[in-house]
Amino acid sequence: MSVRNMTRSAARGAVLLVAVLVTGCSGSGGSSSAPSSALPVTPSSAPSAPASPEATPEPSPVVSYLAGTKIVTLGGTEVRVTRNDVGFEVVGSVTHTHDVTLNIRVTVSVGNGKDWVRTTKLYFPKVAPGQTSRETALVRGSYQGELPDGPKVHIDSVINY
Repeated sequence: MSVRNMTRSAARGAVLLVAVLVTGCSGSGGSSSAPSSALPVTPSSAPSAPASPEATPEPSPVVSYLAGTKIVTLGGTEVRVTRNDVGFEVVGSVTHTHDVTLNIRVTVSVGNGKDWVRTTKLYFPKVAPGQTSRETALVRGSYQGELPDGPKVHIDSVINY
């Protein structure tokens, strides 16, 4: 028997094995009226699994402007960025909506949207439930050239701990 014929025999055997596994074997030796499926079939009238609760979508940031200040609001967090002579003044405020006193850390990025980005962290210690806290930071510019008039501002993270 040549190698070519042996390869064909092996291929036919593999196809036959797959066909038997997919369609199943009947124990009676005759043909069955309905082929068995490898996958279980669920009748349409069967009760389905309970629906999982809808995942809460992430809030979308809201961007607004007040004179020369860019304001980004994300949930209970607001960041106001104003350009000054040495960089950008970043003023953040958080409204605490949980039941226990928490520390809150907000990470903010300010950049020009191309090649310059500075990141700062605002720390709000021991914010009581229902209270609003405010912090200020200065993002200095060591940028080669002019700082952007319309900076890109992102609230990167809000962490409660």
